[in-house]
Amino acid sequence: MRLARPVYEALPLTYLAIGGFAMLVSYIDVPGARASLAFAIGLIASVAALTVHLRRRDDRERRREYPGDAVVWSGPTRP
Repeated sequence: MRLARPVYEALPLTYLAIGGFAMLVSYIDVPGARASLAFAIGLIASVAALTVHLRRRDDRERRREYPGDAVVWSGPTRP
C-alpha cells in the first residue's frame, strides 16, 4: 500500500499523539483492565511511531545514496 508523501510524513506524529494520549489516560484512570488496555494501546502506538520514523529516515538515506527510482543489480546473472 502506498501513501501520499505528506500523509506518510505525518504518521509518526499521529501515532505518537495517540500513544501519548492513551498513556495519559492510563495514568489518570483508576487502575484496572481499562487502564492496562489504554497503556497497551499507547505502547503499541509509540512503537509504531518509532518504526515508521526509522523506516522513513532509512528511506531518505537510501534515496540520497542511490538517486533514481530503483536500484538495479548489475552483478552476474544466472544462466
